[in-house]
Amino acid sequence: MKIGILYIGVGRYVCFWPDFYKSCEQYLVPEAEKHYYVFTDKDDLEHGERVSVYHQDDMGWPCNSLFRFKMFRRIKEELKDNDYLFFFNSNAQVVSPVTAADLLPEKEDFAALCLNRGADLGFEKRPESAACVPQGPVRNYYSGALNGGKCSAFIQLIEACDDIADTDLRNGIMPVWHDESVLNGYLQDKEVKAMTRVMGKPANWKEPKGAKIILRTKESVLGRGWLRRYKGREHTNTWLRKLLRKIGVVK
Repeated sequence: MKIGILYIGVGRYVCFWPDFYKSCEQYLVPEAEKHYYVFTDKDDLEHGERVSVYHQDDMGWPCNSLFRFKMFRRIKEELKDNDYLFFFNSNAQVVSPVTAADLLPEKEDFAALCLNRGADLGFEKRPESAACVPQGPVRNYYSGALNGGKCSAFIQLIEACDDIADTDLRNGIMPVWHDESVLNGYLQDKEVKAMTRVMGKPANWKEPKGAKIILRTKESVLGRGWLRRYKGREHTNTWLRKLLRKIGVVK
């Protein structure tokens, strides 16, 4: 069994990589053959033999996150060598054994950390958005921090979500919660194994007990002031169009 692990460590976020990698090697489905696909602007990233590193310029926030599907799409042929593919947030850390049954979908094509059932959270509601989730029955809301699935299905997700994000940006729409809104727009009519917070508990939360994966507190590692400046910048339409032109989304 081969599991491909997708990881983005751009800018300061690369500091999370060593602990993430070591924790996966120790605890994440130990019997599986794991290969890591890491996107970073750090040229001398420390890594092992089953780690493929791809240069990725720092596009700033939220583009480093929104364009994750575009990053993954450019190596889709390499990804096909796996049975399963999973994306982990840069600040994820596996803290106790995760079994195949914990992580991998069985009857479903996908598996994702489920934040809540029926909450609005980050659903994109604007009907003009390609990521729109219209009003309807109670739905699961899935996190962008941990999601994956069977290889062929997840590659289809990568391509579809990249197209959704590009369509919105060409039409001057930034999805309300960026990649997470795009992901939820795609998954709403799909069969998804919903993982609980045991598989993705913020490190400063007391519950749930017995978490197997934690999400380290970005403020304590990256610095509260830096993070506020990084995510607080206003991205003007001019700035965004220049970036989209550079990466070929618009002409």
